[in-house]
Amino acid sequence: MPNRELLILRHAKSSWEDPGQADFDRLLNQRGVDDGRRLGRVYAEGLPPPDRVLCSPARRTRDTLAFLIPDLVDPRHVAYEDALYLAGAETLLDWLRAAPAACRVLMLVGHNPGLTDLVNLLRGGRQPKLDNLPTFALAHFRGAAPWSEWGSGELDEEPLLRPKAFRS
Repeated sequence: MPNRELLILRHAKSSWEDPGQADFDRLLNQRGVDDGRRLGRVYAEGLPPPDRVLCSPARRTRDTLAFLIPDLVDPRHVAYEDALYLAGAETLLDWLRAAPAACRVLMLVGHNPGLTDLVNLLRGGRQPKLDNLPTFALAHFRGAAPWSEWGSGELDEEPLLRPKAFRS
């Protein structure tokens, strides 16, 4: 059975400058833009290109994903799904488990606390609990099981990629 890889990406740092702006429409702040420009290249050089990308349709997730197009992500493989906006871990896991069998590399782009909870669920208690998946951080998992069985078996985990490690 082919190995599968999951890339879990939290959106880049967003702005809270406009208190009247709807959460869904929040833009990235300058740090988010700087991290995106810097890490877009780093991620493209070190990660496998996803066959399928499931992304929250919120402005900040779309803007974050744009830093990975075209060097890592083919825009034809992206699906913006309303149900992923602020989704919890169980909803995210349902989407993951429904991935097509032909998909070898899947990317989820979304929000906390759902992404942090999903990372901890996939870790299965084997490692210390992650308190918070930082903005524009990426968790990378590998497993041999079909997508439909993820969340109930052993997964290999790469070290978490954190923007802070790449700032000068």
